[in-house]
Amino acid sequence: MRLSKTTEYAIRVMSFLARRSDEAVSVAQLSETLAIPYKYLARLMTQLSQAGLLQSTQGKKGGYRIARPLEEIFIYQIVDVVEGLENYNRCVMGYPQCDDQNPCCMHHLWEPQLLGVRRMIYEHTLADLQQGTKF
Repeated sequence: MRLSKTTEYAIRVMSFLARRSDEAVSVAQLSETLAIPYKYLARLMTQLSQAGLLQSTQGKKGGYRIARPLEEIFIYQIVDVVEGLENYNRCVMGYPQCDDQNPCCMHHLWEPQLLGVRRMIYEHTLADLQQGTKF
């Protein structure tokens, strides 16, 4: 399982902004600093803002900043905004009916890994991401 490019960008942006909570950062600055295409990033920022994870400020010193305390923004919320959580609940082989009672050939190998990923995104917040050195 791999995060989508949009989810990678969203987590990167949110982590970057979390470290600069005292200032609003423009899309242009984010695009340049994080090497994310401007138009793509502008749409992503709108999504994150509409979901209440970011707040935007208009004007010369405007830009985006984190809208809530870092401890209240869970990784799953960021993932859900940009790609949804369906990939974290579906069969790795693509079967519509795959569970412990009706498993696919990979179910017993994949389920523990999937549970670990789910636990990670549901239990960890943006504050937890601040321990890393890169954004």
